[in-house]
Amino acid sequence: MVHLIKADQRNLQPIEIPGATVRVADSFVGKENNLAAGFTEYVEPCQLEWTFTYDEVFFILEGELEVHVEGKDPVVFAAGDLGYIEKDTSTTIVVTQRAYFLHMTQPAWR
Repeated sequence: MVHLIKADQRNLQPIEIPGATVRVADSFVGKENNLAAGFTEYVEPCQLEWTFTYDEVFFILEGELEVHVEGKDPVVFAAGDLGYIEKDTSTTIVVTQRAYFLHMTQPAWR
């Protein structure tokens, strides 16, 4: 089977994350929630604590964000960068400007 999601079909929706204004669209969710792919937008600067309960690969389309992991140097991701965060990683995410990216999670994150 082949699926196509057009740009006008992304339909980002706000999600509740304390201290952040975030919109998300899981444009595709695989059978039995084995994976998800879609878009995330941090609308404005923020800082949040997040523990990844899934593996995530993401590609920054616009803006940038910093990912902090205790005991490690922060990693800054900017437009054009591809990132990976392993399941069970606890982070502090710092967004200094609007950030928009494609995300892929395994398994589906929600």
